[in-house]
Amino acid sequence: MRIAYLNARYNETATSGGNAHIGQFISQCVALGHEIWMESGSVHELINYLPSGRIALLKALRSMDAIYIRIEWFPPPQARWALPPYRFLFRSTLMVWEFNTVPEYGFDLGRSAQEVESAIDAFKKYGQGCDLAVCVSAGLTEYVQQQLYLKNVLTVPNGSDPDLFRPDRQPVKRIQSTKDQLKVVWIGSANLPWHNLEMLRMAADWLWSNGYHDDISFHIIGKGLVNLNEMTPNIYYHGQVAYVDLPNWLSGMDVGLVLYKDGPSMYGSPLKMFDYYASGLPVVGVYQPQFSELLEELGQNGLLVPDGDFEALAKILLQLAQDRSKLKSFGLAGRNLIIHKYNWRMLVSLICHEINALAKGRFVK
Repeated sequence: MRIAYLNARYNETATSGGNAHIGQFISQCVALGHEIWMESGSVHELINYLPSGRIALLKALRSMDAIYIRIEWFPPPQARWALPPYRFLFRSTLMVWEFNTVPEYGFDLGRSAQEVESAIDAFKKYGQGCDLAVCVSAGLTEYVQQQLYLKNVLTVPNGSDPDLFRPDRQPVKRIQSTKDQLKVVWIGSANLPWHNLEMLRMAADWLWSNGYHDDISFHIIGKGLVNLNEMTPNIYYHGQVAYVDLPNWLSGMDVGLVLYKDGPSMYGSPLKMFDYYASGLPVVGVYQPQFSELLEELGQNGLLVPDGDFEALAKILLQLAQDRSKLKSFGLAGRNLIIHKYNWRMLVSLICHEINALAKGRFVK
C-alpha cells in the first residue's frame, strides 16, 4: 500500500513519546512492504516525500491507498479533506484518522472551553467522511464513537520494540550503583498537569524520613521538573534523554512508575509503560485503564496503588527491594508480554491489515 502520513513530523533526536510513535509507525509499515509518504520537515531514511506544488501534491495524494492523519486534541486542516468538495478530489483514497487523546486534553494545554468545543464540533462535522478511526485505547474508542459519532473505529494500543529495549543493554554510567539499591524510574514531561509527581516526591520523602537512605533511589527522566530544592536526596533528576538512548537508561533501572491524575490521561496509552516492560522492569502505579488492564493480564494486581497513597507506594517498593526473585519474575513476565503481543510490528500490522481490507472493499465498489 501507499500511505500518505500527514500531520506527523519525525526527528530522530527528539525526546517525545509522540515522535517515537511516529518513527515506529514509519519503520514497521515499510518493513511490512508498504510505502510511507510525508511532507517536508520529517527526516527519516525510509520515507518518500510528497511534492510541494499544489497540482503535483494532489496528483500524488490521489495515487495513495490511504491518507493517514495523526490527530491530537484538535482536527488539523487536512481533516477537511474527508468531506466534499475536497473529498471528490481524492477519488477512492481512504481517509484514516489516528486518535491519541481526547479534545479535552486542550484544557491541559491552556486552551479555552470555546476552543475545545470548536474542536469537538469540527470532529463531528468532518468525521462523517472518516473511513477509519484508529484509537490507542478502549476508552478513547468509546469516546470517539459516542461523543464524536465516528462509526468505524479500531483500537490499537501503543507498544514497544523488544529488540531496542532489552535488559541486557549496557547501562549509562550515571546510574551505575550498588546492586542492593532499588532504582525506580519515572519518564515523562513533568510540566504536564496530568502527571502526579507529587506522589513520587512524597513517597521518596517517606522512605528517607524512615531511614531507608540506601535502599531505594528515584530517577526522573524528562523535561519540565522545577522546585528541585524541595526534593529529598534519594531523588535524581537526569533531564531530557533522546529516545534512542533511553534503552541504556532503563536497562540500569529496577522498577518503572506510572503516576497519573484523573482526566484526559485516562484515555491514553502510556508509551513509558510498554518500554518499561520491554526492558524487563515491573511497573508500579495508580489506576489508569490500560495500565490496570495489563496488570490484570500479568496477574500483578498487587502493584496497583490507591491514587495519592504515597505510603502504599513506598511500601510496595520496599517489598520489591527485599524480594529480588519476585522482582525479576515480574519483569520477565512483562517483557514476554511485549514480545508476544504489545510490540510495534504486530500492532502496526493490525492497522495496515484493516486499511488494506477497507481499500480492497473501496476499489471493489
